[in-house]
Amino acid sequence: MNFRQVHLDFHTSEKIPDIGSEFSAENFQRALKRGHVNSITLFSKCHHGWAYHPSKANEMHPNLSFDLLGAQIEAAHEIGVRTPVYLSAGLDEKMARRHPEWVYRNPDESTEWARSFAEPGYHRLCMNTPYLEYLALQVEEVVQNYDADEIFLDIVGAFPCRCQYCVRSMRERGEDPYDDDAAYRNKYIKNMLAVCVKR
Repeated sequence: MNFRQVHLDFHTSEKIPDIGSEFSAENFQRALKRGHVNSITLFSKCHHGWAYHPSKANEMHPNLSFDLLGAQIEAAHEIGVRTPVYLSAGLDEKMARRHPEWVYRNPDESTEWARSFAEPGYHRLCMNTPYLEYLALQVEEVVQNYDADEIFLDIVGAFPCRCQYCVRSMRERGEDPYDDDAAYRNKYIKNMLAVCVKR
């Protein structure tokens, strides 16, 4: 980790207009220099699920009109500042609402973080669903199209899930999907190994 690392948290709802419309490379560089920053985490995708750059693997934020990620990386690199690129992995509210079958489920079928879609908040996604492929394509796009110094995947880990994808895979192996040990093994196998070998 660099001595002066800043995490530029940028979780921005689609309800917010004019995203980055006043971005200035000069002002951005001036702020980085003034803060003696030598590494700043920049966003490819936030918890809301939107990309901050043109994307074929995802959708650009509907209220963003230019490649914000690319402009930030270029400005930072011009003054020698490193740029890890952030993708929210476990949270993607856009896809949680489009594909509720991809959402992590507790044993009682409730969701994680926000307990249902009737209350505000984010919903954790399960990596043992087609969401993993969707996420892997986004990571691949970023590393191919941008000079990212690192990739930062957030909200990842092995969690016991009872979505129907997890329940089916455990039953196929003859395991009880409501046994916590079986559920942890299922997430380790399907989540950790799949992420390592997917690309």
